[in-house]
Amino acid sequence: MPLRLKPVARSLSVRAEFFGLELEDWGFVIAWAIVIRLIGDHIHRVLVGFLPVSTVMTYGSAAILVVLIRWAKHGKPRGYLVAWIQHHFRPKAHSARANGPALPYLIENEE
Repeated sequence: MPLRLKPVARSLSVRAEFFGLELEDWGFVIAWAIVIRLIGDHIHRVLVGFLPVSTVMTYGSAAILVVLIRWAKHGKPRGYLVAWIQHHFRPKAHSARANGPALPYLIENEE
């Protein structure tokens, strides 16, 4: 019985992007928009007679953040934002002997 082959609609190596940003980047943008909306809800002002300041802050800062992320990630590999955030929150290694005298790795003829 011969093996049947069917064409596949898409490749597994294709990135899942929307407007040039990966899904992880959109998660960061949405989290940013939620935090700014919570902050903006405490500002009871209106622009142009009908537009709340919290709306302008939320959508305006999210749009600026999208542009900044696209600019910063230009030419970078996939998953760059997540790796960058993990790098900055990873615990640092410290040594108590950092400024001590430099001892040779092998000590020969010690008496």
